[in-house]
Amino acid sequence: PERRKKKNRAAAAIATADRGREAMGAAVAEWTVAAVLLQVAGLSLFLYGFFPVKPTLPGFSGAESYRAPSCGPVGCGEGPALPPDQLRSLYRELSEVPHVYDRLVLMVIDGLPAEFVLGRGGKPPAREMMESMPYTQSLLAGCRAVGYHAKAAPPTVTMPRLKAMVSGAIGGFLDVALNFNTQAFLDDNILDQLHTIGYKLVMLGDETWIKLFPTLFYRQDGVSSFYVKDTVEVDFNVSRHLESELAAKDWDALILHYLGLDHVGHIGGRQSNLMTPKLKEMDDVIRRIHAAVTSIQDNSHRTLLVVVSDHGMTEVGNHGGSSYEETDSLALFIGHSVESSHCSPYDQKEALQV
Repeated sequence: PERRKKKNRAAAAIATADRGREAMGAAVAEWTVAAVLLQVAGLSLFLYGFFPVKPTLPGFSGAESYRAPSCGPVGCGEGPALPPDQLRSLYRELSEVPHVYDRLVLMVIDGLPAEFVLGRGGKPPAREMMESMPYTQSLLAGCRAVGYHAKAAPPTVTMPRLKAMVSGAIGGFLDVALNFNTQAFLDDNILDQLHTIGYKLVMLGDETWIKLFPTLFYRQDGVSSFYVKDTVEVDFNVSRHLESELAAKDWDALILHYLGLDHVGHIGGRQSNLMTPKLKEMDDVIRRIHAAVTSIQDNSHRTLLVVVSDHGMTEVGNHGGSSYEETDSLALFIGHSVESSHCSPYDQKEALQV
C-alpha cells in the first residue's frame, strides 16, 4: 500500500507539472503573439510617420487663383476654357508682373555644390574651382549674374528634388524608393502651367523629366541616369543638340539636365581628377548658351538662363541626406544685368529650394 501511495503521488506530481508546462507554454505563446503585434504596430507607426503618403490634389490652378473668392457655399461652376494665347494674356494682366523675358533656358547640373561656384561663409571658392569656371566667375564679377545657395530639403536625390523644384511640394523619403521607378507627376506644377498657356517645352538630358511629364515636351531626348560610370557620353548626348536648339525659335522653355558631374562625384568624390575637366565643360556650356541668347537682337526672344543643381554631394560624392554638403544647391540667374545692391557674388545669399 505504501508503494502504491508513492506511485499515486508521483503520478499526481507529473500531471501537475504537465499542466504547469502547458499553462506556461500557453502564456509564452500569448506573450509572443502580443510582442509580435506590438512590433508590427510600432513598425507601422514608424513607416506612417517617416514615409507619409501625400494625397494628390486633383486638377490644376487657373485664372481664379488671381482673384478673391466670390462664390457662395454651393461653389462656382467652371467658366469656359480659354485658348492658350488668351489665357497667357489674361495671366499677364492679372498677375501685374512686368514682362521681362520671353524664353527660359533651365540648365540643371546634377550634384553641383553651390560652394564650387559661390564659395562658402562669405569667402570665394577655392582657386582651383574658380579657374575651372572662368566664364561663370566673370559673369558674377561683372554683375551679369546673381547666385544663391539654394537649400534643398532632404531626401537629396534627383527625382524628389525635381518634383519639389517644379511644384513647391516637399518630398518624402518614400520618393527615394520611387526614384528607381519614376511615375508620372500629377500634382499642380509650373511645367503643366506653362504647357496650358501654350508654351512649347524642349527637354534634353536626364530621362527622369520625361517619366515625370510624359506628354508635355514638344521635343525630347533623354539619357539614363543609372550608368554612373559614364561621365562623357551622358553629357555629350545633351550638348550635341545645343547648336540647333539655340538657333531654333519654336520653343519657349529649354531644359538641359547634365548628369556627368554627379557621376564624377559617385566615382571619385569631390577631389576626383575628373572634377576639374567636368567643371570646365559645364562652364563652356554656360558660355555657349549665354553667347547664343545674348546675340539675338530680336526683342521677342529675350532669354533668361537659369543654372541650378538639384542637390550637392559629400566629400566622397554621396548624397541623399541632410548634411550641409548635400543640401547646398546652386541657383544662378544669368540675364541682362543685376542691380548693384545684389552684385556681391560671394555673399552668403540663401534661398529655400523647397
